Amino acid sequence: MLRFFIPLPAFPFILLYFLPALLLSQNYVVNGGFERQIPAEAGKLQAEVHPCRFSRNAQGVNTNALGWRTYDLQTPDLLIRDSVAGCPDFPAPHKGQRMMGLIMYHPFQDGQYAFDYHEMVQGSLARPLEAGKTYRVSFWTCTNDSLGPLHLIKVFGRKPEPPGKDNQARYPGYRPVHCGNFGFYFSESKIQQAENFMLSQVDFPVYPQINHAEIVDTRGEWRQIAFLFRADRPYRYFLFGNFYSDTGTKIDMGVEEREALDIRNQQLSFWEKTKRIAYYLFDDFAVLEDDGSPIEQSLLRDKKYAFPEALLFDTGKSDLKPGSEDFIGQLAGVLQKNTGLRIEIGGHTDHTGNETGNRTLSENRAKAVFNALLSRGVDAARLTWKGYGESEPVASNGTEAGRQQNRRVECRLLE
Repeated sequence: MLRFFIPLPAFPFILLYFLPALLLSQNYVVNGGFERQIPAEAGKLQAEVHPCRFSRNAQGVNTNALGWRTYDLQTPDLLIRDSVAGCPDFPAPHKGQRMMGLIMYHPFQDGQYAFDYHEMVQGSLARPLEAGKTYRVSFWTCTNDSLGPLHLIKVFGRKPEPPGKDNQARYPGYRPVHCGNFGFYFSESKIQQAENFMLSQVDFPVYPQINHAEIVDTRGEWRQIAFLFRADRPYRYFLFGNFYSDTGTKIDMGVEEREALDIRNQQLSFWEKTKRIAYYLFDDFAVLEDDGSPIEQSLLRDKKYAFPEALLFDTGKSDLKPGSEDFIGQLAGVLQKNTGLRIEIGGHTDHTGNETGNRTLSENRAKAVFNALLSRGVDAARLTWKGYGESEPVASNGTEAGRQQNRRVECRLLE
């Protein structure tokens, strides 16, 4: 089986969250929100995409979403919201009337194939990326516990029973989960649509240059995930999805339960299996040129700069992640460039957990950043640090998006 690309080594990237500045630059992604329709051409079949319905084949994407394509053997959903009646089974798109739905986790033990089933889509870029230049890559995603079972019910023809105490009662035989591994593979060529990509991944795996490995639980709301990516070639396309095996994909299921279900399902007939699925909606993909150090701009303009928790630390930890080195280095560079600046490093948490524990965690994180700056030659007389715990939220703790904004390390200029 011929492939259009070969595996490339991973490139440096940094994970970022909640970047409103992304909207200020020109988006390289063609039709990043899926709103633009492919113009009809005489003699070419254009599949009809019905509002509020899942797709049954790849043609819904390949003949309707301008700039996007998928593999012929996969069935990602180009979902269209009914602008008048709405769609009771789907959340509203992040913007506009269209969004994409993808299966990100569905292990072979639960399905009808000898390989894990993930859905992939390839987006087009309006012009090539420039080698050596840094770009901000982002998307919005949303999920809930009904979308996955409803998608499989559409495929297999079974209808849900009346609502019970939980989703397993509502959708017997189906188990919704949340997963990680949201990846981008940038390439110079279009995919070969006839390829059985997931089967190819078994023997000739392709790995994404940037990947979000942690579990994404949006709690029914739209959440933005973004990265910094340094291009090394004039890429024109990107393939998006879960490139890793489901064995190596994190899900919100205990290890013992997960292993027991893996073994049990392999001994059962297809209709007897409990079918696990992680299904996500996606909207507003963007690739934009990085316009320089946002740290310096924010410190000089707003007198403060906040690092999102996930950029520097793992959940509940105070040891800096290896990927944080670039941004700590940028902050050190700003302070060395602007020798008159003095800053306070403040650790902040959301209100989840014990108040005393949150304050201790915030103190340890602030001190970790302080020590990292000292190790990069910043004079200790220009730095102070303090842990605020949950006492100074900048957003509502009533939503996951708000809690993410509250979990931060904030650098404030001192007079």
